[in-house]
Amino acid sequence: MPLSLAYQAFYQRILSASSYTQAQVTCFASSAFCLVLGVPSVLVGAVAASTDWNLTSYGSPTPYERGQAGSILPIALQYLTPSYVSIIGIGAVAAAVMSSMDSALLSSASMFSSNIYKNIIRNQASDREMQWVIRTSVVVCGLAGTALTFLDNSVLVFWLVGVDMSYTIMFPQLVCVLFFKVGVSNGYGASVGYLLALVLRILSGEPLINLPPVIHFPGFRKDAEGVMTQFFPFRTTIMLTSLCSILVASGVTSVIFNKGLLSERWDVFQIKRSQAKVTALTRLKKEESKKDCVEAKEAVVNKQLLDTSCICLLVQLSKSRQKFMDICFFLCLFRFCGSVLTL
Repeated sequence: MPLSLAYQAFYQRILSASSYTQAQVTCFASSAFCLVLGVPSVLVGAVAASTDWNLTSYGSPTPYERGQAGSILPIALQYLTPSYVSIIGIGAVAAAVMSSMDSALLSSASMFSSNIYKNIIRNQASDREMQWVIRTSVVVCGLAGTALTFLDNSVLVFWLVGVDMSYTIMFPQLVCVLFFKVGVSNGYGASVGYLLALVLRILSGEPLINLPPVIHFPGFRKDAEGVMTQFFPFRTTIMLTSLCSILVASGVTSVIFNKGLLSERWDVFQIKRSQAKVTALTRLKKEESKKDCVEAKEAVVNKQLLDTSCICLLVQLSKSRQKFMDICFFLCLFRFCGSVLTL
């Protein structure tokens, strides 16, 4: 679950939402889908762990003992399923990998061209120039990704490290943007939380890139080769620490600038003006909602009055009709009595 919160697709869907409400609903809905989509992976791992590999052509030792636990899906498809199922499954995995690489390549090129080149380097860039920038960025990103495959470490290592950094550093920022108002979190808190999470994550070490830990969390162990492994959930601890630091730093800086303890010329992120705009916008929305409520009530009252008037008119008409019927009855009775007397 923590890794699913750090996928690039998750941030893309959340940040491309049309409103805060839609982004929040997407977060809660994705949590349920992550649980459901994690079931097949658990089943594949359980089958592979309970399999007697000596009865297959793979033989012993097991994939875990050979250090091939990360490739358990293609291994299970190749040795535990019929040939046609293996071909279809590996083809589906290859198609998914190519689709992911394609989207990552295009998103990287788009981020560079739109966020860096267009907004920082050349604000007046034409559309044709942006097309050539995107094409060049795609080629450069593709060559850089290909060059990474020649390193000793696997490309999966860089992906895991990127996911780790996204969870510990970026996820608290996203939570504050979506679920806390401007008065609760601001740019100062975001900067403090980012730097604190980055420093703590570096000091925690990472065996995948041979980075020794400086901070020893409770429960750490060393193997026979002297490599230390942190069994404490330090990633979640760093994430929560970053989240708390964002809220605390945001609250302190908000009080400092709103109370006038520091001059506004030191307010780099202009949080006082932002809060004033948010307050004015909130007040305007409340006034509009009150106005809409008054108009709705007046419409209901007018409708009730109209309905009452209609009912009164119908009552009057019914009474008039009753009187008319009574008059006609008496006229008929009088004529009948006159006819009898004439006879």
